[in-house]
Amino acid sequence: MKCHYEVLGVKQDATDSCLKKAYRKLALQWHPDKNPDRVDECTAQFTVIQQAYDVLSDPQERAWYDKHREAIIRGGFGDDYKDDFIDLVPYFSPSCYSGFTDGAKAFYSVYGDVFHKIAEEDKRFMDSDSSDYDIPEFGNSKSDYEEVVHIFYAYWQSYSSSRSFVWVEKYDTREAPNRQISRLMEKDNKKLRDKAKKAWNGHVRDLVTIVKKRDKRVQARKALMEEKAAERCKLEAERKLKQTKERAKRHEEYAKEGLKAREDMEEDLQAMEAKMNEEFGTNSAESLDGSYGSDSDEIFSDLFCIACNKEFKSDKA
Repeated sequence: MKCHYEVLGVKQDATDSCLKKAYRKLALQWHPDKNPDRVDECTAQFTVIQQAYDVLSDPQERAWYDKHREAIIRGGFGDDYKDDFIDLVPYFSPSCYSGFTDGAKAFYSVYGDVFHKIAEEDKRFMDSDSSDYDIPEFGNSKSDYEEVVHIFYAYWQSYSSSRSFVWVEKYDTREAPNRQISRLMEKDNKKLRDKAKKAWNGHVRDLVTIVKKRDKRVQARKALMEEKAAERCKLEAERKLKQTKERAKRHEEYAKEGLKAREDMEEDLQAMEAKMNEEFGTNSAESLDGSYGSDSDEIFSDLFCIACNKEFKSDKA
């Protein structure tokens, strides 16, 4: 497999703009529509260019590719695999499938077969009590999200292999001269098994992450949830606007009620004032308002009693 950087003719530290520029240049050069006299050759080359750019333009896939580039170019991880089990490296590349239908070479058939093989291999190493457990299948392009897709990714994103990985052990404990050496051998063997298992689990989970990102069913679900979220936001905004209008209306009604109450109070005060004027005369009403004439100033001295209508000559009186 040719290196993606070599396909695009850029260095490994190339920026996104450099990648895009190189891709556009090669796309114009090798696009089948630009070369009608050699369509088959250009179609094949253009597919390789497109695949290289798809991987390197995605930060997550580029990071994984950079980490495993040498192994990918060689077609595997070399000594990390001690058995004849399925090699997952080719399935990290979009070149392993063609289209998103249910055809034999399409996305759902290819990855459905991959995860089925992993599940079947794991079942060989399961305990008899759990060997009948049904590991979630990948499904097809028409599979229901809640019943199939969600359950599949929930299981595989936290995948932990049941394989023993005894083939990576370095020591044969049967050859130990004593029990102490045997325990030390087993300790080192366990470290090797745990390391191999951790690497395999991470490898599978990385594949699941990339497959989920490419899965059209997940993309459709995400778009649906975003649409529902936008609808909820719209309804919430409408609800808040309605509440604001209702509060404004209530405030307006309260203001009108307050204004009417003040008008009624003023009418009552005017009626009361008119009644007092009629009963006590104008001067009495003016006195209640604090507006006294010159005659009132002479009558109402400090020793004048309004209740008795009488002026006294001294404090004792």
